[in-house]
Amino acid sequence: MLLKPGGRMADMIRYCDNLYLTEYTRKKLSEIRIKLFTGAGMTGICFILLSENGEDVFDIVPAFVFKQKSFRRLDHTIIGIAESDEAAFELVQDIVEEHFRVTGTYMELRRDIEQRVVG
Repeated sequence: MLLKPGGRMADMIRYCDNLYLTEYTRKKLSEIRIKLFTGAGMTGICFILLSENGEDVFDIVPAFVFKQKSFRRLDHTIIGIAESDEAAFELVQDIVEEHFRVTGTYMELRRDIEQRVVG
């Protein structure tokens, strides 16, 4: 566990090397990262996370959940950012289709995402 000066826990939000973005979130990425770090509100923004339970592949989490300090302090790996839940589902579809194009199968999707996208 990382600690900030004063003994507070460091936020454990990581971004994958190959972040999946929509056109809108690509333009607003710096602003989104700052707002996420500070816990500021972001209307409509959804984050695609690598699922923490180890079985599922993705979690789609609306930005307002990150306003909770307790949630921000947990380990999260962000693999995509979209401006709506609909756009987030489309990004997930793109990620799955890319995996299929590369591997020819839907098997081992999570392992592939961990290796290829998260690094």
